[in-house]
Amino acid sequence: MSLRTSVIVNGINNLSDARYCAGMGVDIIGFNLKLDDKDRVQPEKLKEITGWLSGVQLAGEFERAKPEIINDMAEEFGLDFIQLDTPYLIDEIEEISRPVIQKIFINKDTVESELLEMMELYSTVVHSFIVYSDDFNTIDDTNTKFLAALAKEYSVYIGFGLDKSNINTTLQQIKPAGIGLQGGHEIKPGLKDFDELQEIFEEIEEL
Repeated sequence: MSLRTSVIVNGINNLSDARYCAGMGVDIIGFNLKLDDKDRVQPEKLKEITGWLSGVQLAGEFERAKPEIINDMAEEFGLDFIQLDTPYLIDEIEEISRPVIQKIFINKDTVESELLEMMELYSTVVHSFIVYSDDFNTIDDTNTKFLAALAKEYSVYIGFGLDKSNINTTLQQIKPAGIGLQGGHEIKPGLKDFDELQEIFEEIEEL
């Protein structure tokens, strides 16, 4: 299957999600490797999952780990990308041995000029940005123009507020580099409800 835009699926923690996403044509699947997070994927589990995968790139999601720890884990688990879910110093990012996807947040009080200034500063050391929001639950007229301005200047993945009803409008109006979706927990080992992901994949399938 081929998709019309680049897709990252974050928070993968089981083989069912990983194999499903790889089969659906997702470009990058991300694993929570945050050292102090109770939901992080354990090394044995990560090796088990990645051992079954092919044709998809792997990202590790980190928050406060030092660059040397990130590099060691990237080497051990064959990670292609590093996703930083909190701001790092530029000097620290430059020490990371894999391309970096930087997570950024927007809310109703975000000043566009200030965010663009920050993104300009980081754009020389990161591969792309993935945009999240705690304020906005969907992509609509309240944030489309703002997001389009970001996507016009930089490589941006939209990581919030997407569903089957707005995904095509989002791609047309914002023109992002791609979208970011979220994996979830299995109902029980080997059993997974893929309805939400499937609905979006069906909308963006390359016909």
